[in-house]
Amino acid sequence: MESLIKILPLELLDNILIFMPLKRETMFYLITGGSMLQLIGAAISAFLIVYATVPVLIKVAYLKELYDKPDGERKLHTDYIPTLGGIAIFIAFLLSFSFSGFADSINGLAYFIGAITALFFCGLKDDLVGLSPNKKLLVECIAIAAIMFGGGALISSFGGVFGINEIPFWLSVPISLFTAIVVINAYNLIDGIDGLAGGVGALAAICFSIVFFVSGYVPLAVMSILLAITLVGYLFHNFHPANIFMGDTGSLIIGFALSFLAIHTLSLNTVEGFNTYFSGSAAPLVISFLALPLYDTLRVFMRRIKKGESPFSADSDHIHHALLKMGCGQKRTVLYLYASAMVIVGVGFLTTSLNVNFSLGLVVLSCLLVFPTGGWKRKIASVLGLDITKLIRPKKKVDLYAHLEVTNKKKKSSNKLSEASLLD
Repeated sequence: MESLIKILPLELLDNILIFMPLKRETMFYLITGGSMLQLIGAAISAFLIVYATVPVLIKVAYLKELYDKPDGERKLHTDYIPTLGGIAIFIAFLLSFSFSGFADSINGLAYFIGAITALFFCGLKDDLVGLSPNKKLLVECIAIAAIMFGGGALISSFGGVFGINEIPFWLSVPISLFTAIVVINAYNLIDGIDGLAGGVGALAAICFSIVFFVSGYVPLAVMSILLAITLVGYLFHNFHPANIFMGDTGSLIIGFALSFLAIHTLSLNTVEGFNTYFSGSAAPLVISFLALPLYDTLRVFMRRIKKGESPFSADSDHIHHALLKMGCGQKRTVLYLYASAMVIVGVGFLTTSLNVNFSLGLVVLSCLLVFPTGGWKRKIASVLGLDITKLIRPKKKVDLYAHLEVTNKKKKSSNKLSEASLLD
């Protein structure tokens, strides 16, 4: 690889890079900082490890009865589905990044690995035997503190949002902590139907990789793209009908990785490469990348509070539930949400040249337009004589848990027959 630099003069490389959104230093880093073959090998290993490990985990889960059972109430699946997918994601992501040749360039890597490992075991315990929310939150706070103080993952500027730029350290710490906790738990909440969390996480990771790459932060770009490839491999087993769930093990570590990438992206406003292409619009970009989980969490909390319920109580008021109730199947719901997330990401990228607050407002407006909002868009459309639900639904409004009721009736009838046979 180093011979490439000797063969090609710097002037020629500069002329080539005119047509590519990369700084010369970034291209040199790719050529000399890590072997391209090593990077390609890491990408292949990320996919193959998760793809090959999941079937093994499924067999183990059925042998040891480590699966998620239908409860006849909130859960949408009727089969016993293993919840060990997070193990495969954890192994594939960390191993592939370690093989990439860029891991040593991450500031505070040891703290990141220690933090994500702690969350891995926290999620695994929750999936296997259960864990109280308070204990889970405590582990999350410890993990976030590790990357804040050990790795320097702190939000030090708002980048002009609401007219606020630099913020002091004493304010940066709680804001960074709050941001990471929100992202981790928001991601956890969207893991409600087959393929949704994995696909949304992969899309967000790809977007982060683009931003880091053109900004010259190649190690973080590599981390992001390997996370995306890992999730794509997992989706081969999780897209409807799913063979495995990621469980809290997967949602915690992916949410944590995304929060880590989000905080570092919010710190790019002072970086020349970032400002060249994105004009200091870090906040709108991050919110557009994570729009679905953030919007869904805010929407659910507001609806629960409005009903006089605890915002942390479990229910079926999530965005995916709303679409399912309209009559969309799981595949149609997931594909619609994928497309909606891509639209919002497009808005985020296309409005970076605008004022940061105006760009942020357009991202929020796009969320209100493409995601369910409690029916007000349908009411406005009905006044105009339009039925916008025909755009996404194949049939009339359905009972979300009708299939579970049928299953329960069959179980009850079979129990009655067995009881009658015993009496005879």
